[in-house]
Amino acid sequence: MSGHELTVRAAEDHYPGVGRRGTVLMLPGRAYSCDMSLLAWTTRALQATGWAVVQAGWNLSAIPADPRAFIQDAARRLDEMKRPGEPVLVVAKSLGTLAAHWGAEKGYPAVWLTPVLKAAGRHPLPSHSEELASRLRDYPAPNLVVGGTADIFWQRGFTGTGEVLEIAGADHSLEVADWRASVHQHEAVASAVVRFASGAAG
Repeated sequence: MSGHELTVRAAEDHYPGVGRRGTVLMLPGRAYSCDMSLLAWTTRALQATGWAVVQAGWNLSAIPADPRAFIQDAARRLDEMKRPGEPVLVVAKSLGTLAAHWGAEKGYPAVWLTPVLKAAGRHPLPSHSEELASRLRDYPAPNLVVGGTADIFWQRGFTGTGEVLEIAGADHSLEVADWRASVHQHEAVASAVVRFASGAAG
């Protein structure tokens, strides 16, 4: 695997004067990078409260048909960037939530944004979706799961061991038809992530 297929980086620190609380391992979606609005604002919100954020990125062509090992490799590479002994929080979106099995083994608190709980869309993952839903239902560490009722990959009424934030009418990007409402949705999600991080891993 070349360096161009899977990359890890430290997000630019916009709040250098804030005391460090720990490291966030951020895994994006298949085609939803860490630079896109939901993850970009979540990154800024976490940084403002002292979290260093390290982010994975990849080319679409690099993602194999069976992507779980690929995602777990990205998580492991991000994990190598943390400081010894500091708190760690996983924040993953969509395809990145396949790291839940790895995160459970590590015992890391986690935020799962729009997890792929149903086999649907252009890249259905039947076995992985079923296993992921089961893993999140009994995730062994504090966790926050966020999904929208208009997301084809979401299971309405999903419950697990942690907090669940279900957003009415939101799609797989946690957006709705009105752009102003979508901005507010992303703000609300970023705020929920910060609150969770403060209690679960801070």
